[in-house]
Amino acid sequence: MSLLLDKKELKKAAKELTLVKLTDVIETLNGVLAERQQEVELIAKLEQLAKAQGYTLEQLGYRQSSDVVVAERSDSDSAKRPVKPKFKTINKESQFFYVENGQLQLLRTHTMKKGLQQRGIQVVPLAKVDKKFTKDIDKLIADATAQAIENFNSKVTIWNEWAVANGGEILEKR
Repeated sequence: MSLLLDKKELKKAAKELTLVKLTDVIETLNGVLAERQQEVELIAKLEQLAKAQGYTLEQLGYRQSSDVVVAERSDSDSAKRPVKPKFKTINKESQFFYVENGQLQLLRTHTMKKGLQQRGIQVVPLAKVDKKFTKDIDKLIADATAQAIENFNSKVTIWNEWAVANGGEILEKR
């Protein structure tokens, strides 16, 4: 069940699934869904029984405990210090590229590299990019730089809000 909560693990598992495994997973998920539906029906019956006896589920402690857990999480999250953003410049010479569907693409993260190679897509450094794609390189770098600046500025906004409230260093946007 924890596999379903972790998106990275779910994506990794989805790549490894064959049709037979996929049908097994669907059957398992349908079983879990049926169990959850039975739980919902049971809770509804308990709620009706409690109302018939003149009680609410809150009085019996059912929803109070779940409300307390949610409240504790939101309090700790609001006081949590955000990660101080650092701007990382994109050095053209150190970038990697790959060709997918006849178009040159910039490798955004090195964690993508292994997945691309498993799919049979060759990842190459700038020096080994095919000459017919050289005109696309500057545009890809410019787009990546613009996105990096946008991401940095949004993180700076969050950081500065926290810094004002907690006396931290105020950062400038790019």
